[in-house]
Amino acid sequence: MQLSLNDAEISPEQSGSIIERLRASWSVQKLSRQFWIFFIAAFLFDFGLGLFFFLFNLFLANAQFNERSIGYISSALTLGNVCATIPVSILVRRHGLQKLLLICFLVLPALSISRTVFLHFGAQVALGFLSGVALSVWPVCFAPSIARLTTDRNRVFAFSISFATGIGTGTLAGLVGGWAPDLLKSNYHSLSSVGGIRTVLIGSSLLTMLAVVPILNLDLGRPAQEDRRLFAFHPYLYEFLPGFAIWSFVSGSFIPFAPIYFQKHLGLSLSNVGLIFSSSQLAQVCAILIVPFLYRKTGASAGIASTQIVACVAILMLGVCRGTSSAILCYLIFTAVQFSAGPGFYGLLMGSVPESERSSASAAQNLIGSLSQAGSAALTGTLIVKQGYGSVFHANAALALLAALIVLAFLGYRRGVRLPSCAQ
Repeated sequence: MQLSLNDAEISPEQSGSIIERLRASWSVQKLSRQFWIFFIAAFLFDFGLGLFFFLFNLFLANAQFNERSIGYISSALTLGNVCATIPVSILVRRHGLQKLLLICFLVLPALSISRTVFLHFGAQVALGFLSGVALSVWPVCFAPSIARLTTDRNRVFAFSISFATGIGTGTLAGLVGGWAPDLLKSNYHSLSSVGGIRTVLIGSSLLTMLAVVPILNLDLGRPAQEDRRLFAFHPYLYEFLPGFAIWSFVSGSFIPFAPIYFQKHLGLSLSNVGLIFSSSQLAQVCAILIVPFLYRKTGASAGIASTQIVACVAILMLGVCRGTSSAILCYLIFTAVQFSAGPGFYGLLMGSVPESERSSASAAQNLIGSLSQAGSAALTGTLIVKQGYGSVFHANAALALLAALIVLAFLGYRRGVRLPSCAQ
């Protein structure tokens, strides 16, 4: 959907009050009761899972796991997600969306609770992999579920609400995760730091499990059977994937270790780390609002490259900053521009392959991105243990610059591709 502020001039007779127009716009969408039931389930799942993932690496660090071990555990989850994506899509076609969502919302929280109890490294790797398998159900079922519960007229509106709420729950999860363990510890003096975080992690898992209740009240039916090729590798992917893979490696490198860096190396309290995490979510929201104007002005490839160059400078400055405030600022810039490159990559790919091959191209993009991030987390953890965070910052800056050069070299001739956005 493309909207323009210049498409029409609104006369006083046409306009009415802003509130009345917003209310009328909302009522036109006529989102069904079934959608709102699914929305509640998605909110519970996103908030519970966001709270769990915000605290879990800190929980492992306080339980005497080093960055190398945490990197391997994170990689195991990502690999489980990757390995299960195609099998889960087959199961969805055979058994329907509702059954798979129920399994996900029951099994994933149970595995999450187990991850707080069994603290042996081997158990953590195995449970991380199984959690990734269970988690793969959500991205496979999310979009088809919303598509089934909406119409052509209100589907974009429904997706907009869902994505905006997803970011909002991430912000809320960071705030709650920052103060809840300290609140528990202050009220229960016998509770250790590990015990306080474990209690919040178990609570977040139970909250995620509550999403089963609204899912039971949905009628998602069975998905339509489609007789299509399982996979089609378009030649454009040979040009597109190298730059995207390197950028995904950068995206999966420092971010998982950022809470540990701010708490253990900069000496910030857990509550302050939570505020930084929530601020990074807000920075990402701002990036969503600004980046359409960038792509409209420069085109897709130049827009992507410009965000990568800014990320290069930001992560390089983070490595040389001496003050806490400047380090936080550089981190917020890095997370914002890192997030804003994603829509550019997606829009460029979708605009460069035939419509019949977009699903396969998107699958290849997600698979390569997940594998790159899995390898990145493991290698980054090892590099931190051996050489410290400074080497990670320098390596990320170099790779971000390399990704920008590859995008300009191989995709620069497509600078005329324009991305759909509300800014146009």
